[in-house]
Amino acid sequence: MNRSIVSMILLWLFVIVSSCSRAAIQEAYWGAGTSVALSEEKKGNIKEAETELRVALGRARRELDNEKVANSLHNLGAFYRRQDRLSDAIHYLTEALQLEESVSGPTSERTGRTLAELSAAYAMEGNLFEGQPFAKRLEPLAPLYKANEAVFVGKVLDVYKIDTEKYERDVAKLKPAADSGDPKAQCQLAAVYLDGPDAKELIPQVLTLYEAAANQGYSDAQYYLGVIYDKGRGVKTDDNKAREWYRIAANNNHRIGQFNYAVFLMQGRGGSKNETEAWEWIKKSSAQGYPGAQRLLQQKKK
Repeated sequence: MNRSIVSMILLWLFVIVSSCSRAAIQEAYWGAGTSVALSEEKKGNIKEAETELRVALGRARRELDNEKVANSLHNLGAFYRRQDRLSDAIHYLTEALQLEESVSGPTSERTGRTLAELSAAYAMEGNLFEGQPFAKRLEPLAPLYKANEAVFVGKVLDVYKIDTEKYERDVAKLKPAADSGDPKAQCQLAAVYLDGPDAKELIPQVLTLYEAAANQGYSDAQYYLGVIYDKGRGVKTDDNKAREWYRIAANNNHRIGQFNYAVFLMQGRGGSKNETEAWEWIKKSSAQGYPGAQRLLQQKKK
């Protein structure tokens, strides 16, 4: 055989083998980083675990491998959920879900895992209203899972199960008092509607009830109106309205309202930034025993 042809064949084989080896090395390197992250998390080395997960995500994005990117986003979101960093968890899990649906399909086992984590994150945030659609999508996929995964999925779905009879009893019990103008009943009925089967359709009634109670000086209603506009529960997010309701609740001595108003002041959301005033509200919230405020004060002292 002609020497030049042999050389070309050998070169071609070298390129194929090299590219395969490089792919194998990249795959192993990415997988190792994910394993290290889990190991560090189990040992309580949270910062190290987070770093490894972020490095793995960056590597997957550089490789333009959508399957790895989706998996990395899922891993990072699930990690943040376990660390109770729920806003970060929801951000990464939402991005993971969108990509997973295109890579694996909307009813795949992998997509279901992300649906479970996202539903769990919303539940931990106390936002069943936003989590309900993901839990509904997860329910028919539950038979796909075994062992520990099945237990986790089952627990998530249990949180979202609506006891229709209890819902109807609560509405019947609270509605007469709410209609008569009792602010506590108005606030409680609004919360029942938000966690009920027809939550999205009942948003106008929810807002009416909360506003009626808030205008009577009921601090829980003032706070929850802040949450609704802050998180966009059934409405468009509105930092200005959220900040104003948090401010009103804070002035009415609502400890979580004080903390959330402080966060808005620190970040300059919905108005001007004022860290000095923010810390004063955090101190007031901490004095009332709110854990989030107490943690921030402890961190500031270090």
